[in-house]
Amino acid sequence: MIGGFPHSFSLARSEVRLAVFGASALLAVYLGFLGLGVGPASLVVQRYGYYVMLASVALWLWTLFRLWQQRAPSEPLTRGETISATAAIGLFSVLAVVSEPMQSKVLNDEFVLQSTAYNMHYFRETGTMVRGYELLGVFLSTDSYLDKRPYLYPFLVSLVHDLTGYRPANAFWLNALLYPVALGLIYYLGRRLAGRRGALLAVLLLGSLPLLGQNATGSGMELLNVVMILVVIGLGGAYLRQPDETRLAALVVGGVLLGQARYESALYVAPVAGIVALGWWRSGRIVLPWEAVVAPLLLVPMALQNKVLANSPIMWELKENQNTRFAFEYLWNNLRGAGAFLFSTTPMLANFFLLSVVGCLALAVCLLFLVRRPPPLRTANPDGTAWVLVGAAALINTVLVLFYYWARFDDPMASRFSLPLHLLLAFAAVWVCARWDRRWPASRWLIGATLVSAMGTTTARYAYHHYSIMGIVEIEWERRWVAQHPMESCLILTNKSSLPWLLQKTPAIMIDRARLVADRLVEHLKAGTFRQILVFQSMRPSTVEGDHQLVPEDRLPDNFHLTLLAERRFGTKLARISRLDAIDPPPPEKKTAPAVTPKKAGEK
Repeated sequence: MIGGFPHSFSLARSEVRLAVFGASALLAVYLGFLGLGVGPASLVVQRYGYYVMLASVALWLWTLFRLWQQRAPSEPLTRGETISATAAIGLFSVLAVVSEPMQSKVLNDEFVLQSTAYNMHYFRETGTMVRGYELLGVFLSTDSYLDKRPYLYPFLVSLVHDLTGYRPANAFWLNALLYPVALGLIYYLGRRLAGRRGALLAVLLLGSLPLLGQNATGSGMELLNVVMILVVIGLGGAYLRQPDETRLAALVVGGVLLGQARYESALYVAPVAGIVALGWWRSGRIVLPWEAVVAPLLLVPMALQNKVLANSPIMWELKENQNTRFAFEYLWNNLRGAGAFLFSTTPMLANFFLLSVVGCLALAVCLLFLVRRPPPLRTANPDGTAWVLVGAAALINTVLVLFYYWARFDDPMASRFSLPLHLLLAFAAVWVCARWDRRWPASRWLIGATLVSAMGTTTARYAYHHYSIMGIVEIEWERRWVAQHPMESCLILTNKSSLPWLLQKTPAIMIDRARLVADRLVEHLKAGTFRQILVFQSMRPSTVEGDHQLVPEDRLPDNFHLTLLAERRFGTKLARISRLDAIDPPPPEKKTAPAVTPKKAGEK
């Protein structure tokens, strides 16, 4: 008897669930890869992706609640350990928030994510707005499209909007909250892997990494991806310790969400499947809750979105001389960038030199140990096994990124791709120190060295603030200027991106678009639709004496009459804000008489 039922009944139930899981997987493959074309796939994700994500998140929270109810007593933290852990996590969290302004760190990417969250909040649509206008007092986004970026993070931002009201700042506050959550998970996993010292060492190594802290004040999806990787590792270890339906459900649905946290995070579906199979083998039985049965169907929107991306080269954002996203020709350049970033000793980059050196050495030791003395799978440490499987995916993730056309880690906008690798480096150091502590107090020395290094170079890197992209700084200046000169209605003609203004419910179009719709702008000026039409342009140096001229792409026709309102230097160029006062009618086209062809002799 098992649970009051005959064993044969339990076996039959497992077989039925396994059969339904197989049917679910086949249906998911058909729907995600075969059954829909690119156009219908885009439409399905736009209209129904929100509801699938809502179901996935709600299902995961339910499994976590059940897991919390069934939690077993664990070794409590001592008073000293509680104080040290709280102090470390609190100190790094405060340092991350106060050292960087809350603004976008990656030009365009973060605005697109926020725009998707806007549509998910107001219209339950998974789409990025192209234009937006106020109609009868209501600002509506128009011409939305399915973007290439995974939408777990925008979905969570939209939930914050739902609960607190729409504010663009909600995206930043969500990441500010996720940062201490990430450090708490790092402490928990470090404690599971190597005890109190290992937990503190893990927090010190990763908390001292400016790259991780800088994402706490941005609106990107990198920090959520880090949190979900850590969560899946923790759930994987819990499941391997006690393979049951509740732990498996939490792990599988968590893996589904992790797969939608970043582009490459779909790779982590494989180690989750490996952990599940290993748990079955260890327990000698198939554990298959209904949450796992429907999990393949929850991944269908991700597959459809990838299909749209793969068949839409315009979304790849390649340079003029490039025609593919991944190629061997990018590898060498990216490897040089990775080395320059990881082992930089200047405050120009957001790396942590000590973590890179110690982590790379420790990772080499771990790989050598796994090759020469692989632990038996049936009895291996559950937490270590989860780290090995998920860590392998993180390593593959890093290798894959190195073949990407834009992945030089020393590029401030691409260094974020190295975060999964940094997780692996830190915990490799924790594991090696835990083994060496038996003969030599390695963790004590490394904790001391990390503290000294963190107080010096890491703090300096935060203060140096080289992470700000010049385009972002310009946008923030423009935003501040407009905020200091409020007006009831305003139209922006911008030379960068209209999304920062649309997110603030201010109509905006690009300058090249303004040239094409000059006749409509004339009508708006006559009707007084907008109190002001502001124009943002850039000027670049033209002579050695310091003269500047308008960037050709920012020029408006001569019949556009502008009044300069503000100007500011950024680096070597000038950014200017002007008011559009009038647009003269275009000059009439000169009519030329048709050419007269002389007649040949004999013609009438």
